[in-house]
Amino acid sequence: MKMKRKCANTFFKRLLCFLLTCVALLASAVAAQAEGGAVYEIFVGSFADSNGDGVGDLKGIEDKLSYIASLNVDYIWLTPIHPSPSYHHYDVLDYYAVAPEFGTLADFDSLVSACADRGIGIILDLVVNHTSSQHPWFLQACEDVKAGREDSLKDYFNFSQGSGQHLVPGSQDWYYEGAFGGHMPDLNLDCADVKQEIASIIAFWQDHGVKGFRLDATTSYYSGDTERNAGFLRFITETAKAGDPGCYVVGEAWANGNTVLSLYASGIDSLFNFPAADAEGTFIKAALKGTGEKAAQSLASWNERVKAASPSSLDAPFLSNHDIARSRGMLRSDLKKMKAAAMLYLLMPGRPFIYYGEEIGMSGSGRDENKRLPMLWSAEGDAYSCLPPPDADQEQRLTEGVDAQAADGESLLSMYRRLTALRALAPELERGVMTALPTGEASLCAFTVTDGTTVAVIVNTSSKQDAAIDLGALGLEKCELVGCAGTDAGYIAQNAALPPVSCVVLRFPQ
Repeated sequence: MKMKRKCANTFFKRLLCFLLTCVALLASAVAAQAEGGAVYEIFVGSFADSNGDGVGDLKGIEDKLSYIASLNVDYIWLTPIHPSPSYHHYDVLDYYAVAPEFGTLADFDSLVSACADRGIGIILDLVVNHTSSQHPWFLQACEDVKAGREDSLKDYFNFSQGSGQHLVPGSQDWYYEGAFGGHMPDLNLDCADVKQEIASIIAFWQDHGVKGFRLDATTSYYSGDTERNAGFLRFITETAKAGDPGCYVVGEAWANGNTVLSLYASGIDSLFNFPAADAEGTFIKAALKGTGEKAAQSLASWNERVKAASPSSLDAPFLSNHDIARSRGMLRSDLKKMKAAAMLYLLMPGRPFIYYGEEIGMSGSGRDENKRLPMLWSAEGDAYSCLPPPDADQEQRLTEGVDAQAADGESLLSMYRRLTALRALAPELERGVMTALPTGEASLCAFTVTDGTTVAVIVNTSSKQDAAIDLGALGLEKCELVGCAGTDAGYIAQNAALPPVSCVVLRFPQ
């Protein structure tokens, strides 16, 4: 498809004149908090070790804030930081404390303060579907059940007599529910006292400056009962916002699209877009196959359905997380395909989530420990390097760490920085309504996003071929350049096309 020359000349004159201004704005955006910027997920024990014991800690994260801020993030999501008998910390012993291997409450307060100075908020993982089997609540509840005490903690958990999932230690006929294993007894979320405990936990961490919560295992609150799960999500969301109206609440609902959309009835801020993530999701497939136009249609439909379910909510697109194999393997360790996937999810409406190491192309698959390997600060070793989680049985395949990639303008890290800086210049991408544009080019993911003003995003997902862009046919001939990545204005102007694995963001005149 060829572009009309008159439209091309008009547009590209504006594009070239605007480019120098955009470069300056992009540079300044690196140091500023983005509007609708990304969230950076950190598996705490694998990120940055400040004291040489091999375990990542809160002080290490604080020491690496300049690096994190270079990705223009609004928030850092910390996986559970509480004391726990497990390396992953999803079986909590004390909701009001910091695990000693991660530091102290004073270290946490220092991290929160340092983040606030950079315009970054902290999101804590809130694990309330279950506790550790060693939590004092559960230990006392088991004793109360065996002793037949009425005034007790037995209602904190789901006990049954005669049959059940897990036998109460020291009992012959009392059992308890634990969907994720005997070491993680499920809390009784219908218990008023449990709800009050959860409200107190939320208030405690908000008093310590937490600006958001990630809710673990939301489809397991009441397994198989979406309506009750939505009701409990509503309770947590309303509780968090009563303490801080600006508190950001995002939930894990690892389920099909219809279930995720049904849970938006809770009014929660965001639910992770699992249908678009992982090996079978929209982002990976489009990057692998170069099917950008199909991806735009699918993602615009999802955006519309989220808005219909909860107009004030935001999508939460991502590629992978601590429970999913690293996207590097899904994308066949192909740098171009990794960049294409980054363009797709980082320029989507909503609030994208970057899993630590995604931005440098880290590897990891198979058992969970392999998906949580240490952040590669340098292939030569780094003072902040961590030891792998226990039982990890894979080596890191990436050979270029942060230090090497930061010095390479063509690296994946450099692309992530350009994309997040570009996103910062398009605040419409936070809450806007997405509309797919029919380009006639299979590799072009093209769409507009409107929130008062309108921007257009065009991504060439092909890793081999240019893709012609007919701005006149798309109604974009009067738009001005916001910025581009993977190419420059001169190339687009000369060829009337986007080169392989590149993108452009335009703004409609007001």
